[in-house]
Amino acid sequence: MSYSQLEALIDAHTTQFTPAVLLPILQRRLSVVVAAIFGALVEVPIPQLTQGAAVTVALTRALIEQLSRRLFMLERGGDWARWKPVLEMLYLLRGKRPLVLADDNFGVFGSRAAFMSETEAVRQWKILSCGVTVGYQQRPLMDGNGILCLYPGRCLPSLLASASPLFLHAPFDPADPPTELADYTYPNYSCMVGFIVFCWLPNGHPMIRVKYCCYFRRVNYCCFFRCASAAYLRVGELLAASPTDAAQWGAEAAVFDEKRDDRWHRRLVMLGSEAMSEGHMAVIRLVRDMGRGDDRCVIVSTTESAPHNQTRTVVMEVLGDQLGGKVWRQENEGR
Repeated sequence: MSYSQLEALIDAHTTQFTPAVLLPILQRRLSVVVAAIFGALVEVPIPQLTQGAAVTVALTRALIEQLSRRLFMLERGGDWARWKPVLEMLYLLRGKRPLVLADDNFGVFGSRAAFMSETEAVRQWKILSCGVTVGYQQRPLMDGNGILCLYPGRCLPSLLASASPLFLHAPFDPADPPTELADYTYPNYSCMVGFIVFCWLPNGHPMIRVKYCCYFRRVNYCCFFRCASAAYLRVGELLAASPTDAAQWGAEAAVFDEKRDDRWHRRLVMLGSEAMSEGHMAVIRLVRDMGRGDDRCVIVSTTESAPHNQTRTVVMEVLGDQLGGKVWRQENEGR
């Protein structure tokens, strides 16, 4: 039974659902909803009556209001699944501890109307990010709508009202619209957040770069078509592939894109605990840098300890034997 169905049932039988009856129902419901949406990545403390305190109708009603507010935001908040890869990164940033959503998180909106009027992905992230800190100085990741980038610092994202010309094949989603931040454009808001959080991971030391390999285009234009290496071409294929192609990336992967107007393109292929193992993540970065003669490179980072066997497995599955082998052997083709 959803929260809206429960509300309708309560409204139809107000005399039966006294505060004493309603409180344990909402407490159980909140536990079920949190587990269904977030699994073990997020914890939401269940408001309880204080031990030893006099149980009054007013106190019980206050707890019911807290529970109702949390259930409303979680069940009416939209599709929370888009945040799973980001939550896995936050889990690593927090020393493999789940994110805890408490009163401050659910209090970022002054009313239910204000919550519902905000763009879906933005309102979700405001709840999830409240209290999240990053870097050695543990600075707040979010300040209002501004997000703290590793470089150049605090930036204000801009949500686009229509599809971005840099992502013409990505369907426009008003719930999670294309977003610009500094000089970069992202196919949606949650993708932008994913890139920013990923950039903070090395500062907390949960991920290490294990493999690095670059592929460069020949200076001669004709050689670009006739003489470019198979590895170079394969990187191009992977950058052009649909981010939702499960056959290419695997059902467990999340793919994030970042572009600039000069055709610079970076793609993150994130493989979390379902592909690696509980509490681990591997990330494959595919980059095309048009500003340096169309350089193309692959960078692999992982939380897995040496010899990185599972990381190697997922790298080979995503990149293919030829490119994957070159990356794993660190065969840099040079300029």
